[in-house]
Amino acid sequence: MDYFGEQPKFEIQPVIEQSPFESHAVRSFFQKWCGINGSPTLQIVNRQTWEHRGVKGILEERPNGKQTLYVPKDLQLWEMVGVMEVVDQHTFTTKPERQSEKKVKLVVLGKLFQNSGAYIAKRLDSIEQGKEIARALAEEFYDYGLSLEHGKRPEQPSTFDTVLSRNLTREEIEAVDRFLAGEHLYAARRARAEKSGETDTAKRDELYETERQKTLAQFFRVAQKAFELKQKTGHHEGVQVTTTTDGLELWQLNPTSIHSTFLAKIEKAITKEIETPKREFESAIFRRGLEKLVGEMKESKDMYEKRTGEVILGWKNALSKFLIKVGFNPLFEQRKLADIINITQLRTELEVVRQTGDPSKISAKEREITDKIQKAVGSFPYRLDSNNPAEMVANQYINCVGASTLGGALMKEARLNYLVGAVPEHSILFLVTEDGRVEWRDMLRAKSNEDLTDEMIVGKKQDESSLTVADISAFSRNPKPEGLMFDISPKYREKMNWVREGERQYVAIFEPEYGQQLQVLNNTAVTLLRLRCYKEAVEAYRRVIALDPKIDSSYRGLNLALRELRRYKEAIEVEERARGLK
Repeated sequence: MDYFGEQPKFEIQPVIEQSPFESHAVRSFFQKWCGINGSPTLQIVNRQTWEHRGVKGILEERPNGKQTLYVPKDLQLWEMVGVMEVVDQHTFTTKPERQSEKKVKLVVLGKLFQNSGAYIAKRLDSIEQGKEIARALAEEFYDYGLSLEHGKRPEQPSTFDTVLSRNLTREEIEAVDRFLAGEHLYAARRARAEKSGETDTAKRDELYETERQKTLAQFFRVAQKAFELKQKTGHHEGVQVTTTTDGLELWQLNPTSIHSTFLAKIEKAITKEIETPKREFESAIFRRGLEKLVGEMKESKDMYEKRTGEVILGWKNALSKFLIKVGFNPLFEQRKLADIINITQLRTELEVVRQTGDPSKISAKEREITDKIQKAVGSFPYRLDSNNPAEMVANQYINCVGASTLGGALMKEARLNYLVGAVPEHSILFLVTEDGRVEWRDMLRAKSNEDLTDEMIVGKKQDESSLTVADISAFSRNPKPEGLMFDISPKYREKMNWVREGERQYVAIFEPEYGQQLQVLNNTAVTLLRLRCYKEAVEAYRRVIALDPKIDSSYRGLNLALRELRRYKEAIEVEERARGLK
């Protein structure tokens, strides 16, 4: 017997109970991630020491102005919520409205898990096969939700009656529908019910409920079959067992087996949601890096001649070097970039214009501010690997990802609406203006600025209709983690003239913080691989794939790192998953 009673038959408990920092590779990667973002230094302590330090001792300021982040080796997912909140509070000292922004979202997620447990429990009688699995899953969901909401594990596991007694509103039931089934299956299920033409609300609700019960029954029937086969033989043609880098043994159905796609998608989605605190913890460190970038990045010392690639000394830098050479100590202090642009004033001006309610005036002001930011960012000299916040602040060189990260951070500070774009071997931004226009903004190449048009876009929505600029504008107001992906028509080859003819001109668009973190993380993985830090590269690539599983190069990098570590079985699984993308 363990904390949750008998070992459940649907194995999400190992995911819930994981302690990522027990892995040396995870600790090493996270320490590097902290360094990339300028702070803090990670310090692993034992459980007793950590609990004795208390909440106030999680992030400690040192005399040199640096910070140390204390975490126990056995840090649990739900405890990461509190640690993340402490980090955000320190990061946003001058922005109290942002201090608990992510914590609130994780509490909402905790309630969704509780509601999901109650949702399954209330439909247990409709499940004929896999009833025990459903019951265990309902209890695990409920207790994990409580853990997320309160930041600690319940003193006693919840009884099934407790889970069953939780009442759900219509809105909460629909939220669970989307959570468990996914948007696509949820929409298909509602479409089937609506095909009946039933107009009576009560009868239509009954049809929806029938569809819910059918979906649950199907899911747990497949789960029961997979479990029985695993118990019988330890493996089977439709089941494969995977040991993760954290030592967890998880099973999943072979993609070719009956109903496996259905089960695998749900299992994958559940695992991703459970691990949300881990991703948000890493994001909290990245948010520190972005704030550091805005608050500490200073004016460019030098200029960069894009035609020749030559770095030309700026007058302050050149004069300083001359005076030092002749024995003087010049005191030319570099000004902060945000102060030179006067980002606070620009934000105030934009708010004043927005009060007019005139879309054309608001959009003109948004473009004017973006022009100033783009000009300032484009003044920095280019260096291939300069893309992480700490390095940019220290050395004042940037690459395309660095330019998008710096430009995006300043645009966010100005309260502009924008998206991050990943194109082949390059990074760009898209300004979304009040009048619904979407502007291509390359922070390194102002001359490529151009409005995106419907004619440029080659892409389809889920309903097979053409993707349009209006869809991208709508996405910016309600972005989804999976982003949007489309191609640029071959007629517009000049947009990506470095892409060889015949190769795909794709664009993947993401919500700002998510997209910026993804790009910095991907470049970090590439750097770690090149430095032969293979264990850390594996961790970095796994995180990139967790954020965006559609990036082909991430699978190639992960495969290479695993092979260098002679983890051939895992490498083969990565190859198979990559083939599944095509």
